Amino acid sequence: MQSYFTNKDDFFAIIRQHVPQVLENSVSFIKTGWTNIVICASDGKDEYFFRFPRNAFFARMMLKDHSFCTFIKDKITFRVPELQLFYDNDRPFSMHKKIRGWSLSERLKFLSQQAVTNVAYDVVRLIKELDQVDPRRLPNACNMYVSKFLDELSTVSGAPYDEDKMAPLRAEEAEPHTVHGDLNPGNILLDENDRVVGVIDFAFAGISGRCTDISRMIGRTTEKFKRPLLEAYHSLMHRSVDREQAEKIVCLWNHVEERYIAYIRKNHPEIQLPEKVK
Repeated sequence: MQSYFTNKDDFFAIIRQHVPQVLENSVSFIKTGWTNIVICASDGKDEYFFRFPRNAFFARMMLKDHSFCTFIKDKITFRVPELQLFYDNDRPFSMHKKIRGWSLSERLKFLSQQAVTNVAYDVVRLIKELDQVDPRRLPNACNMYVSKFLDELSTVSGAPYDEDKMAPLRAEEAEPHTVHGDLNPGNILLDENDRVVGVIDFAFAGISGRCTDISRMIGRTTEKFKRPLLEAYHSLMHRSVDREQAEKIVCLWNHVEERYIAYIRKNHPEIQLPEKVK
């Protein structure tokens, strides 16, 4: 039996098994899901997100996401999804109630400078809280270096990634730390006061270097946000970001995204790509 989902599946029937009162007109596809078919649905009281893996690799990463969320939820002060795992003909998929709020990517251009500073400090607090978790305590399912994750991801979109671009990340991982792995504005949730309330999507989470998460944020945010972010990092982590190392890791992520975008365009034209990568 295949371990992934396609657009031919009867998702409403699958969802109704777990949310019996689901409103048919509430079911909508989130077209920006790069790795999973993401569907939002409501029973009139709560909103739910369902994620259906597109391939066997991301089916395994969903299990990792579930394991990391379960492990980390009482070790950080920010909310994480309470993922529930289900199976349809041996294919895993997840469900969780929506964490009320807005993604940082949705709100960033509307934030005042003071709000930007507040969010920057919140983001670094999150990085620091993760950093304080001993990576040796991670569950087996999460005991994966980000570089190893990328090695496996490269097999989905084609040949291995450029080793010269991978080398800085591998060097960074000589001193292992617990990381989110894909810390970017789309995975950070703000409340009605524009403070960070939660973080989502831990499929890339595991072990990497201390510079990994801050580099990912630097590479995926705006100039308006970078200076407060770097200042917050220096203040809370009591060290400065190695900008040269960070830029090398940003370059690697750009390489990874270019390769995956090419794969998406060829195999999943229904996916809506972010504006900057169209």
